[in-house]
Amino acid sequence: MTKSNVSRASRTKVGGKALLEPCARCGIAPDPRGRPFPITFELPDVYSEIPEELLDAWGEDPFLAIKTIGFFVRVILPVKLTDGYSVDFGTWLEVHSEDFRTTWQTWNMPEYADLSIEGYVANAIEPWKKLPHTLVRATVRDVDQVPYLTSCNDERMSKILGDTWPHDEVLTPYAHLLKADPPAER
Repeated sequence: MTKSNVSRASRTKVGGKALLEPCARCGIAPDPRGRPFPITFELPDVYSEIPEELLDAWGEDPFLAIKTIGFFVRVILPVKLTDGYSVDFGTWLEVHSEDFRTTWQTWNMPEYADLSIEGYVANAIEPWKKLPHTLVRATVRDVDQVPYLTSCNDERMSKILGDTWPHDEVLTPYAHLLKADPPAER
């Protein structure tokens, strides 16, 4: 799994309410405010596959260009989960140079609200591992956020975007990031 970091509400009282109890299956407590867990992949997977002496990259989050490899834009893969959980995977989308340029040029402009780009998810995400190499559309939901993956013609990817997944199946691989212990083997 690619190195990732996660921000999460502290394990103290929030808004005068005690935190919710951790799940008996996965050991992770839902966010007390019902917000999605943000799990962020720092770089596209291909970045770590290139020997350092050959790596020629430009940019940083949310834009990255890797010479002779491609252009990448930060996006969010929202996943609905059972039992009041959800997760927003901060992942990378490999896009055509024209979409990269358009995204760059409109990033802080009013036109950003209408941005729609297509590309390929550039991170292997548990529990699905390497996602299908198929075009996924990303659109802007909020001008203060990066684009969200919203649709795809591929059946498997459409299920990831549209179905509700067992929270323990999706979150257990990230339990160490969410400061919870995975459940004991049964």
